[in-house]
Amino acid sequence: MTGVDGLVALPGTVRARQPEETWEAVAVAGHLPGYGITRVAELTGLDVIGLPVWAAVRPASRTLTTSQGKGATDLLAKLSAVMEAIELWHVKQPLPVTARGPADEVAPAYPVSALPLIAPCSGQALARVVLEWTTGTGLVGGAPALLPVDLVRRRVQRPEWGPDLMRATSTGLACGNSREEALLHGLFEVVERDVLFRDGQAGGRRRTLIDLGAVDDPHGQDVVGRMSAAGMAVEAAVVDGPYGLPVCVAYLWSEDFPVVFAGGGCHHLPEVALSRALTEAAQSRLTAISGMRDDLATGTGSFDPAPFAPVRRTGLTPWAEATAHFAPLSGGFNVQTAEVAQRIMRVTGYEPVALALSSPGSPVHAVQVVCPGARSRIRRVMPR
Repeated sequence: MTGVDGLVALPGTVRARQPEETWEAVAVAGHLPGYGITRVAELTGLDVIGLPVWAAVRPASRTLTTSQGKGATDLLAKLSAVMEAIELWHVKQPLPVTARGPADEVAPAYPVSALPLIAPCSGQALARVVLEWTTGTGLVGGAPALLPVDLVRRRVQRPEWGPDLMRATSTGLACGNSREEALLHGLFEVVERDVLFRDGQAGGRRRTLIDLGAVDDPHGQDVVGRMSAAGMAVEAAVVDGPYGLPVCVAYLWSEDFPVVFAGGGCHHLPEVALSRALTEAAQSRLTAISGMRDDLATGTGSFDPAPFAPVRRTGLTPWAEATAHFAPLSGGFNVQTAEVAQRIMRVTGYEPVALALSSPGSPVHAVQVVCPGARSRIRRVMPR
């Protein structure tokens, strides 16, 4: 339903438009072929859980040719897959180079060492490396801000003379019905991955295991109920971080496919953060079952059975107690984006910067949010 400030509250997510309107604008209007998407496929029935998972296929992609999406309904899952595919299409498009030179001369508002790097390097050496730069927008002050093009440009697109220093990741890459919606979801992803990185560095000691039986959100109850009915062992935790935003992590395991699958999620609404973590774990499982992802490891050892310690049944924290200290953000997407950007700046010491990736007149808005000082794990694994 549509609430205040133009926000559309949906099961497990909040958007700027009803999903039917988004599908009409993107798919029915004929834009999918322009993004290289030739078809979408329903994967749900390949698993026993029954949570909707779809895939979008881009055969000519030079990155991933398939993108997976999940949601409370088939339409939401289909849109999720299509939006992720559109995000990846955008990072293939050339960005304008507005400056070329070392950071010592270009003078960005942060040290290059605060950006995602392939390998550690001394700050002094990095400041002298010649890079190509593009112009984004600071999300606190609103002023133009420079970022290395190679934070978005994939390795196969880089010029031969360029140093291979920057780790181009999907962190902060987001698509939305509006620029503000995309920005907020990109910022949430940055927070999620930085909090989980900090938790990993602390050996998992920032987690509060929750009693999933006490979750009071109807969609969350439905997700947990489907997993339990399908014989899944499920574990979830709220992860403490410095941003004052709910971050959740979830784990899924079953005897029929004895591999530990994990998911993470962040949102200012705790129930949405939990839903994202749980459904991402289910999506990861279905992706492995379908074998559709290009970057799935090959070989007989790829999905060897993994031991799964019994899920803890005692000493769990009630969901309401674990999330009581979080206060939902007020206002529309623009107000929420400004608040989250300020929180990130207070933690990292550097202003988040947004790159606009979509062209004027595009049916959706694609952005990449870069937050110097925020970190994310290099490996996909989220240790239990």
